[in-house]
Amino acid sequence: MSRPLQKWQIPRHATAAQFHRYIFQKKGQEQEMKLSYRAAKSTDLNRCATIRGLTRDNAISKETLVAIGVTDENWAPKVENGIYSGFVAEDQDKVVAYCFGDTQTGEVMVLAVLPSYEGSGVGRKLLSLIVDKLLSNGFSELWLAASPDPKIRAHGFYRHLYWQPTQTFDDNGDEILKYIRI
Repeated sequence: MSRPLQKWQIPRHATAAQFHRYIFQKKGQEQEMKLSYRAAKSTDLNRCATIRGLTRDNAISKETLVAIGVTDENWAPKVENGIYSGFVAEDQDKVVAYCFGDTQTGEVMVLAVLPSYEGSGVGRKLLSLIVDKLLSNGFSELWLAASPDPKIRAHGFYRHLYWQPTQTFDDNGDEILKYIRI
C-alpha cells in the first residue's frame, strides 16, 4: 500500500478534485473495515438520532434534538427534496455513522460516528462524500461549527483535513471553520 501524499508533495498542477482526494485519502495505519456507503434517506433519520446520542464527544440525546427542532418531521421533507443531503455508513446493513450537509448554505451540519467505529476512516470518508456533494452544487467555500476545545476530537479532526478556523463563534460557543476549494 502506498503512503498518502503530504500537502507539500501534491503537484502544483493538481486539479481541485485531485487535491481533495489527496487530503481525504485514508491513512494506511487505520484499521480496515468492510463498510458500505450510500446516500441517506429520510427513513435513516431515527437511527441517525440514536447514533448522535451515543457519540463519545458532544453526544446529544433524542430528547434534546427534539427540543431544538431536529425531528423526523422537520428533517424528512428537507432530505426528500434534497435541501439536506447526507450519507450513511453501514456495517452489515446497520447504519453506524452519518454526515449531513445543507445544499443551500454549504454548511456541513453534522458528522456522527459510533465510538466502536472511530479511527476506522469512516468519518473521513463520510465528510469527503458530503464535501464532494456540496462542492458539486457550486460552492467554493463550505463551513461547519465545531468545538474550539482541543480536548474534543473534532477540534483536531477537522483542522487535520484543512478546515480553517475563523475566530468566529456561533450561539453555542462552537467555532466556525471554513473549507475553501482551491
